[in-house]
Amino acid sequence: MSGALTSYADWLHLQWPSGQVEPLPEVASDFSTNVPGLFIVGDLTGTPLLKFAVDSGTRVVRAIPQSEIDSAGDRIPLVIIGAGVAGVAASIEAHRRGIEHRLLESSALLDTLKNFPVGKPIFTCPPEMEPAGDFQLPQGDLDREGLLESLRLQAQEAAIAPITCRVESVTTNKNGLQVHGDDGQKYQAKRVVVAVGRSGDYRRLGVVGEDLDHVSNRLHDPGDHRGEAVLVVGGGDSACEAAVALADAGAQVTLAHRGDQLVRPSSENIERVNERAGRRMLQVEPLSTVLAIDQDTVTVTQPEGQKRLEATSVYALIGRETPLAFLRRCGVKIRGEWTGRSWLGLFLVLALCTLLYHWKRPGVWLPISEWWSSQGGFPAGVDRWWTGLGGSFSDSTTWIGTLATSVAEAGFWYSLLYTLIVLVFGIRRMRRRPTPYVRWQTWTLISIQALPLFVLPYLILPWLGNNGLFDAGWGRTFADALFPVAEGYGPGREYWRAFGLILAWPLFFWNVFTDQPLMAWLVISLIQTFVLLPLAIRRWGKGVYCGWICSCGALAETLGDTQRRKMPHGKMTNRLNFIGQGLLLLCCVMCDLRVISWLFPDSTIGLWSGNVYSSILTGIPLLSYEWTVDVLFSGILGVGLYWHFSGRVWCRFACPLAALMNIYARFSRFRIVAEKARCISCNVCTAVCHQGVDVMAFAQRGIPVEDPQCVRCSACIEECPTTVLRFGEVDADGRVVRLDSLQAISTRTQ
Repeated sequence: MSGALTSYADWLHLQWPSGQVEPLPEVASDFSTNVPGLFIVGDLTGTPLLKFAVDSGTRVVRAIPQSEIDSAGDRIPLVIIGAGVAGVAASIEAHRRGIEHRLLESSALLDTLKNFPVGKPIFTCPPEMEPAGDFQLPQGDLDREGLLESLRLQAQEAAIAPITCRVESVTTNKNGLQVHGDDGQKYQAKRVVVAVGRSGDYRRLGVVGEDLDHVSNRLHDPGDHRGEAVLVVGGGDSACEAAVALADAGAQVTLAHRGDQLVRPSSENIERVNERAGRRMLQVEPLSTVLAIDQDTVTVTQPEGQKRLEATSVYALIGRETPLAFLRRCGVKIRGEWTGRSWLGLFLVLALCTLLYHWKRPGVWLPISEWWSSQGGFPAGVDRWWTGLGGSFSDSTTWIGTLATSVAEAGFWYSLLYTLIVLVFGIRRMRRRPTPYVRWQTWTLISIQALPLFVLPYLILPWLGNNGLFDAGWGRTFADALFPVAEGYGPGREYWRAFGLILAWPLFFWNVFTDQPLMAWLVISLIQTFVLLPLAIRRWGKGVYCGWICSCGALAETLGDTQRRKMPHGKMTNRLNFIGQGLLLLCCVMCDLRVISWLFPDSTIGLWSGNVYSSILTGIPLLSYEWTVDVLFSGILGVGLYWHFSGRVWCRFACPLAALMNIYARFSRFRIVAEKARCISCNVCTAVCHQGVDVMAFAQRGIPVEDPQCVRCSACIEECPTTVLRFGEVDADGRVVRLDSLQAISTRTQ
């Protein structure tokens, strides 16, 4: 049994990549941070491309209002920290605009490029992008020397002269921002642009011998190692480029990395490594983890055991740490980091959501709704005020008069607020992501939320009932089947059951879990959940419902659009996906118990089934399905965690319908397809996935994304800086047979 469960868990969720997202500063689309006046450009924005560095450096200066420059007074209008590509681009733009500024650099102009290995190839992608400003990269692919010569010449012509200063921090005071140098120098600035790149400490192996003299994190001249045994540790582009350069220079090179194959580097670099390995110019040691470094050997562990590799020089090229300590000293907020203010905000939001969802839902564990009504709290009495306006307001057969019964319900005002939020934030989303795909998707979500989920149950159906359509004949038969008469309930019938036309079982379970079977709804739910959804998901993936129809998805894609980077990633959170599987199983058990109690109402098994079913649904305080799932998980936590863990917490981890659709999605032909040759392993696609999918791991291999968690939001496609990703369809053998015609790629990267 345990073996079958393990196989199922692996088949559904655990087999998929689960990489983490590197912590980076929170930077808005205009490069601003939480510190007023402090902006970040270049690699620290999350896109390690030279063209984007030039573009961001230029645009951040171009956007400075002239009024801000004129009001600087005795302050320096602009201080730029870092004289790399982004910093120089910003300085050149400042010169062009005549803005007084200071360019501070701890080492030398364009030092990062200068420290690249001699002969290192430079790829200025994407080729179709032309950065803003006068500081331009040479056309085509160059080596280190050619690029440096071109950029230095442009900097010289623009009279760029950085001040040597290692900046320790940036602080705020009553006059604006103060930049503190390590030599005690201070610069009082109106605006500060941080363009230091990912210039933190080199990542360390953490092994004995790492500090020996022949171990380095940076390769200068491969020719210095001709005839020498050299070990390069790392599986990225830098490691591959160093290994190739050393092999071409005549060194005896071994490239050791932890993966079973090289996937992170560009296709060109992988091809170069494989070509030289085929000619025995270098040796590749996959699945290798360094244990210790000696004077002339390195011990690594591999699946078959330990192995000693000859190496008189070792290059640990495993990347650099982001300068988070410096950013924290500047007061810049880091994605994913929690402070006391974060915890307080979470507590207050959850408290507000607790009040909201108990106000909306009477008859649950916490009697807030009942107490509020007894005190005459809103919306009690609104119906009397409404009809007291007279005229059409008091005539229940008019459209405006029909609302007299609806406005007395908390559910009406909640649905109205929900619809307005989807509308307002949906419009903001379309402005933020101006692609045809987002436009069509968002208007579809807005329309479904506004019409069948609000106007239909609260206005159209009550109006039809008030005008006698449901009093006799086929109209009454129709209404009795779908909207039973409810004595003492304002509209007179349970029109709220119309939610079930959109929200399928087991997400909306109230049309199935009834005292007596509502056959019409049972048939509708059966067709929705077990016929229409599997067919649609087979063709378009789980996102056809989660991303285009569901009201939970509507709120997540609109209100939650700016929060999507907050979804946790990794193996542990992937395991939490099975909460939904557990709730799905519980729903199925409850459904079986309910059916048994209907079929055998007077038998022992029928009575027992009914009692157990009722206990699970509503009978156990704090543990009932009604409160735990429908109030706590989908409402309080589902919405309350938006601003701390993204808008898809409920959808990803706990929604039982999503759990069922994950199973359907394993048989879908829908995929996100990737063009590996364009992937730069920036991890933007993974970072923006609010379903926790490790998109980059698939893109690095150039294979379609199979993780069933994808909800077709298109954020990974829209934000990819090199247009690697597309929506598409595969055949039974996994070959891409079609790409979506609806454009999801942003015009920013075309």
